[in-house]
Amino acid sequence: MNSEFLQDKEIIVASNRGPVVFKKDDSTGKIELIRGAGGIVGSMIPFLEKTHGTWVSSAIGECDHYVDNEYKGKVPIPLENPEYYVQFIKTEEDIYNRFNGKFANPLLWFIHHSMWFSPYSPCADDELHQAWDSYQYVNSMFAEAISDDVSKSEKTPIVMLQDYHIYLTPKLIREQHPDVLMSQFVHIPFPSPEIFQQLPNHMQTEILDSILTNNVLGFHIRRYMNNFLQTIKLILPDASVDDVSGDILYKGHVCHVRTYPISIDIETLTKQGQSPNVISKEAEVDEMIGNCKLIYRTDRADLSKNIIRGFQAYDMFLEKYPDWRGKVKFVATLMPSRQDIKIYREYTDNIKKIVREINEKYATPDWEPIKYICRGDYDLVVALLKRYDVLMVNPILDGMNIVAKEGSVLNENNGVLILSTGAGCYEELKDGAICINPYDLRQTAESIDVALLMDAASKADLLSEARVAIRRNDLSKWVGDQLNDMKMVILEKQKLKSKDGEEAIRMN
Repeated sequence: MNSEFLQDKEIIVASNRGPVVFKKDDSTGKIELIRGAGGIVGSMIPFLEKTHGTWVSSAIGECDHYVDNEYKGKVPIPLENPEYYVQFIKTEEDIYNRFNGKFANPLLWFIHHSMWFSPYSPCADDELHQAWDSYQYVNSMFAEAISDDVSKSEKTPIVMLQDYHIYLTPKLIREQHPDVLMSQFVHIPFPSPEIFQQLPNHMQTEILDSILTNNVLGFHIRRYMNNFLQTIKLILPDASVDDVSGDILYKGHVCHVRTYPISIDIETLTKQGQSPNVISKEAEVDEMIGNCKLIYRTDRADLSKNIIRGFQAYDMFLEKYPDWRGKVKFVATLMPSRQDIKIYREYTDNIKKIVREINEKYATPDWEPIKYICRGDYDLVVALLKRYDVLMVNPILDGMNIVAKEGSVLNENNGVLILSTGAGCYEELKDGAICINPYDLRQTAESIDVALLMDAASKADLLSEARVAIRRNDLSKWVGDQLNDMKMVILEKQKLKSKDGEEAIRMN
């Protein structure tokens, strides 16, 4: 991380879900601070703590509203001896639900993951257009708050927008602050132009028009970046796109489109793996597994994670290789996701149904084929990642999938990663994993058998390959590369000013 570059900078991060939520303890009545979940939080918190910046995010519940009012808009985190600040965006519940529970999810999420069944959905009915109105409104609230922070900053602000919920925010900020340095990172896959066109025409153009007002736009891998570049060519034909560099000139402004494979904080994760809380969970894991080989997965119960096909493949594995019955256990820690959306509730129910069916089909008095855990227990997750023999990461599509990297770093058992070609991390970890087509149940079932029978030397070689790749692109490099490109924008702007006396092309 370029400490010298950051000395006179103020970092402003923004995302829908923030780094913390506040909840009331039912037994004591006290309001407690709980760290937020998800890859964005884990990737940005270490950076924000070092720079003492501000994180702008949606207020999720009553306690977030209450704490925000108590601290007059800037909540210190931690409340004593703060390392950074949180600024909550407060919107009415019905507006937020349309913004997040209709437009962002499932509409944008399904489009980005190519999951709509196009003969039937999506349908741009009145309800969807109302959700678009709410999406515009919430984005305007984010832009207003961030613009106010930029105006009040005594340093040079750098605005770092995160993900697809706030696609319309950069243009609104740019209108207020033409010179502000601004980036946006898209943490999920970007679809092909044909899939992106499932959005109504004016929504396509407004979203892309806004995104291109960033100085720097980041994706995990080149495939997503290429999809974006091709989408711009098709939908915004007036834009000048350089396929090699990723630079896009549009309306007199250059947006530098780049790839930054997100990663993990290896040092922090390793320390977590040796913490007393995790060590205490290892006894629970031993009791849970006994003498069985451990197949493990940990996910949000999202449709993109392909959880049901993973269990179907395990069913096929037990059918094809009956000698493994009683000798292997599949443990899954799955957190319910977006249960306010019907299709997610149905998916969660179907997960429970297939787990029940497999257990009823194969269980014996002293053996349960699947252990399904539905609770948030990060220490237990870490203990299981240290212990697995096989880690299943088989998403249909996934922006990156941090679990594959966490497991490869933490595992102490020469565990084997079974990795979908649809995971963003496939590009980095394919030489350190058994790779599968996420739709191919037979291939997945056979891969489980191969992984369990693999000799120790081969398993160690795979794990070593994965770890080398992860260390090559660690979390500090992910942030550092973005900052280096922001620094490049400043230098280019200075060159233009010194050469022409004024900016020929506005690079901000």
